Amino acid sequence: MKSTLDRDDIERFWIRVFLHTSDNFLERCIERAYRDFNRTMHGIGDNENKEAYSRLSNLVKSIVEEITTKNISDQTQYDSWHKDKCEFLQKGFMTELGYELNVGQAQKWINMTLKYLFALGEGRIKGISKNYEFYHIPIDNIIQEKLESEGIEKFKTRWSRIKKYSDYLDYQKRVREHYSGQIPLDVEFKLFNS
Repeated sequence: MKSTLDRDDIERFWIRVFLHTSDNFLERCIERAYRDFNRTMHGIGDNENKEAYSRLSNLVKSIVEEITTKNISDQTQYDSWHKDKCEFLQKGFMTELGYELNVGQAQKWINMTLKYLFALGEGRIKGISKNYEFYHIPIDNIIQEKLESEGIEKFKTRWSRIKKYSDYLDYQKRVREHYSGQIPLDVEFKLFNS
């Protein structure tokens, strides 16, 4: 007997395994992306609590809602928007937890959330592909190693300790220049998958 499962059934299975849900995709992607970087938050200890996390998660949700409706005309406009959102998230952490979030950590939460949501597709996340061509690649150890083998020098410090947005943006620009004519997050998906 042949299976009656179609591609959509299998895709929904993987989403459920990875995100532990079959709905609430935005919240689950934000949570998953948070787990991707929160192990780098040294010294936060007992300051982290569910109410504060909920308020911080809502900040990321507002960032996603903005980028899925905002009309971005070029990369420079997106870069400026992204810088503002990293600073917004950093201020939120200081307000909620008294914790100094580095640019490296803020970019990871924003960029991984957008990457996960894009992977779910426009059918599940309306507007997620609207400004996709401008999205930044999430910087972490895995992608830095892959890009280093392509001739793009790694950060001298750990990605989670990147403090200056200008250093972070310089790395994004080097990736764009190296892969000119390609969408950076397309490149990142392919490199990560390899």
